[in-house]
Amino acid sequence: MAELLDGKKVAAHLSEQIKEAVQESKKIGISPKVCFVRVGDLEDSISYENAAMKRFEKLGIETMQLHFGEDISENEFLDKFKEVNWDVSVHGILLLQPLPKHIDITKASRVMRSHKDIDGLTVMNLGKVLTNATDRLEPCTPAAVMEMLDYYGVDLEGKNVTVVGASAVVGKPLSLLMLNKNATVTTCNLHTKDLVERCKNADVIVSCAGAINLIQEEHVKPGAIVVDVGINFNDEGKLVGDVDFENVVKKAGMITPVPGGIGAITTTVLAQHLMKAVEYQKEAVLFVPDKH
Repeated sequence: MAELLDGKKVAAHLSEQIKEAVQESKKIGISPKVCFVRVGDLEDSISYENAAMKRFEKLGIETMQLHFGEDISENEFLDKFKEVNWDVSVHGILLLQPLPKHIDITKASRVMRSHKDIDGLTVMNLGKVLTNATDRLEPCTPAAVMEMLDYYGVDLEGKNVTVVGASAVVGKPLSLLMLNKNATVTTCNLHTKDLVERCKNADVIVSCAGAINLIQEEHVKPGAIVVDVGINFNDEGKLVGDVDFENVVKKAGMITPVPGGIGAITTTVLAQHLMKAVEYQKEAVLFVPDKH
């Protein structure tokens, strides 16, 4: 039976570090502040925003919300978004997705300053993931996976890793983060032929493809580490991941549950990124804009 990788334990560990960083910042007169930017009233976005708000507030971080109607024009939204980007009292921004179809996410990401981009959305931050630059803010879900593995002492150097899922916000940056740890990475997707063959010799499997029961027992070698990033709802309305947990748990060495795994860490990682953003802005000499 596999050891369960408990996201709540990781979140609690990170929270203590974040609280200390918040207190240190306040001692020198900087009160960390995050702004949540949402367009429209999608239920999933509201739920995520509320959860993140509660997490930040528990950690002693000031929060601010900017909400816009779904009918706001792209130009008007970008003008408002620029204002919060240049507000020196705001140290981090979370732009909730998806945006309405008439607002180009690429344009919005180009407006955002890289050192306020706590969810790793900008080209600058994604480029820094590619080059392994230290002053980066990664997409929070891949960062949460790395925090989980680090907490449980998983050394990726020399390990064979298969990432199933290749989105720009999870699979691709996660593959790069693991390459930066000297792992040998295979990146797959839902169109990959012979997925079993790509997975069955992996020391670590991460599934972030968004498909129920995609990873079966046959995909997993005995003792492998299985990280499930999938967020799906089955026919009964129950939250499940990509992994056939009931069967894979008997074969894997370590495994994340859903819920209670990676999802339990992500909002805490956002807060961790905010405190990194504060540090980066301190180094930028009294928060002088870097125009990125």
